[in-house]
Order: sequence, then C-alpha cells, then structure tokens
Amino acid sequence: MKYTPATTVIKAKGLIDGIGNKVLDNAAVIIQGSQITAVERQTANLPQGPHVRHLEYPDGYLLPGFVDAHTHLMFGVYGGSYEQVTGSDSDEVCLLRAAMNAKLHIKAGVTTLRENGARNKITFDLREGADRGYLVAPRLYLCGRPVTITGGHFFWCNQEADGVEGVREAVRELVKDGADHIKIMASGGGTAITDNRRPSYTVEELRAIVDESHNMGKKTTAHCLATQSITNSLDAGVDMIEHAGFRDPDGIYRYYPEIGERIAKQGVFVCPTIQTGYRQREVFLSIEAERSLTKEEIVKLDGLKAKCESQMEFMGRLWDQGVSIISGTDAIQIFGDYSLGIELQGEAGMSNMDVIKASTSTAAKCLGAENLLGSLQPGLEADLVVLNSDPVNDLRAFRDVAMVMQGGRLILDETMGYSIFA
Repeated sequence: MKYTPATTVIKAKGLIDGIGNKVLDNAAVIIQGSQITAVERQTANLPQGPHVRHLEYPDGYLLPGFVDAHTHLMFGVYGGSYEQVTGSDSDEVCLLRAAMNAKLHIKAGVTTLRENGARNKITFDLREGADRGYLVAPRLYLCGRPVTITGGHFFWCNQEADGVEGVREAVRELVKDGADHIKIMASGGGTAITDNRRPSYTVEELRAIVDESHNMGKKTTAHCLATQSITNSLDAGVDMIEHAGFRDPDGIYRYYPEIGERIAKQGVFVCPTIQTGYRQREVFLSIEAERSLTKEEIVKLDGLKAKCESQMEFMGRLWDQGVSIISGTDAIQIFGDYSLGIELQGEAGMSNMDVIKASTSTAAKCLGAENLLGSLQPGLEADLVVLNSDPVNDLRAFRDVAMVMQGGRLILDETMGYSIFA
C-alpha cells in the first residue's frame, strides 16, 4: 500500500462539484486521510507544515472521480465474440484480464464502477484481491452473475433460473456470494442463441426477482433491448434499466413516448450505454474509405449504423422527457475509453454540466452511494480527478486526465510523472 499523508491540500484553477453548482475559481480542497474536509477558495490560511502534502494544478479543473455504471470486466477482447472468449478462456485468464481492465479504467479517471455481469465468481475474486491490496481498481459495485432464463443472454455466466421459485433462489444465492445489486437479463442480447427483439422473463418472474432483491436490501437493474422487455420491467418495479433499446419484434427500432413517460414517472434510472457499437462502426467506415465492403460487411455496418443512431435519438428523447440518465460504457471490448460516451451524451442533447452530473453525482445516487462519493463535499470520500481543461466548456476535456485520486490515495499524477502502477 502506498503511504497517504494525513492532510492533503489540492489547488486548481477551477472546481466542479458534480451537483451542478457553478465552477468555483481558484479552488482548494482539503483532505484528511481519505475524506474531504473542506472545499473553498484558495487563501493564505490553508494548512501548512511538513506533514501536509500540497498538489497544485494552476491550469487544471477538479471534479469528483467518474462513475462507469455498466462494465463487463472479464472481457476487453476487441473483435472477439462472447462465444469465442467464453469458449477459450478460463476463469483464471478472465480474472487476470479483469485486473488489467480495472487498471485501464481507473487511469481514465473512473474511480467507481458498477460491474454488470461476469462468469462464476470472477468479479467477486477481483474485489477480494483489491480489498487485500493485491491490485488497484475502481470501487467495485458487483452483480456477479446476471439472472437469465435457461439459454438466455449471458447464460454461460451460470446463473440460469426459471419460474418464480427458481428466480427467488437465484437472488438469494447471489446475495450470499456478495452481490451489491441484481442484474436481470429481461431480453435477449448479443449472445448468439438469443433474440434481442423479444422479452425473456414474464412479468410474474420479474416481479419475483424485484421483490426478493428488495427484501434483501438490493436494487435491481434490467438489460432491456426489446421494447416489450422495458414495459415488463416497469410493470415489475425494477430500479434501473440498461440500454433501453426500443427494438420491436420486426427488428425495427421505434421510440414510444408513453414508455419514456412511464420511466420518468416511476423514477427509474436509465444507463443508455450510448457508445456501444460506436468503435466497431468506426472500423467499418475506415475500411469503406479504402475499399468496397463485402456483402457481409455491409450488413454489419448497416446494423451498427441503425443501432448507434437509435441510441443517440432515444437517449435524447428520454432526457427530454425527464428521465434520470447515468453514464456507462458497457465496456466489453475496450476499457479506458470512458470519454467517448461522455461526448456522445452531449451530442445527444444533454448540457455539459448535466453530462458531468450523469457521470458523478447522479450515477452515485443510482448506486445508493451518494453519501459516500459522486460529489466534492465535506464528509465524502476523496475520490478526485483533475482534467487539463474545463469540461463545462468542452466535454473533450475528459480525454485529458492529469490526476486521479481514490480515497485520498494518489493513483496518477501526470504533472509529477507519478503513477501508482510504476
């Protein structure tokens, strides 16, 4: 473990608190151990002395550490299908890759992440290793294995469950293993044998999962690509929805304002994973610029275009209807690429300040962790990021991380050439 001074004073050109207040100029944050004790303007009365660590960023902007609300740490194999990865890699290899992915994400400023599905006990073991100090990782909020129907999306994670009693038993098993929340595969997905145009669980089964989870003090989130899976999940009372794909049985993406209104009215958070497929689309577009695409490549590109365009449109419309949007990469193939989704959220219609909130305080609230992290306030954990420019003016500032701190421990400082990983 690296030594953390008792007192740290951080100075920056500006401070963005994550809850929407105006940028505080010439800001200072005072940290005692792992917690923030004061947020104020720079004065001559800041703590001094040989036991006080001073970090100064005269051109930098202080923000809360970022939250990624949707990852799959066991993957990160670009171009590899689920079937290729799960068929060839052992749990041990996936655990090692998960540790690498955690490192890539925290270096990008992600100090907290919600993990939304891995095989067996891979992510539980990862967290145990991080808690023991064997590796450095973001704060991990884990579902472990997603609850899915027999042969459903992510069935190879090994938490298949059917029927009311079956799904209740699955929830109890996951909580016993250490799950922080329960992930439900409410529709098919990218798993080859599933159909993402149709729901999987019945409303009765979904209600049983939600009821059992809430009885055990856990929140629920539902993977919903099919439109019917969204309405089923709303009927069941889920707390969060992933993707919100609005895909009908005929394969067409259609937005239904009345469903958006229900999501907002019920106070359900949505993690739209707006960047999913974007990098793959870029690859096909770059190939198309050099040569003619094959028929198979054209089909794939057309599918990616439809998916990416609908994601942008639907997120913007959900936001306009008052839905609480949170930031999540659905990092499966690429980790450390957090800034892409942030920029796309801005392009889809959110203000820069609202995007910042979606990646900090709103995401922390979704996790039930708003009293621990997500904003720069006295009493909260000192999870901090410094960017080299002002993200309120330009969200591309998220690309250029100068410093990362987690619980008062310095993880990365580009100005000093320091990295805890060195």
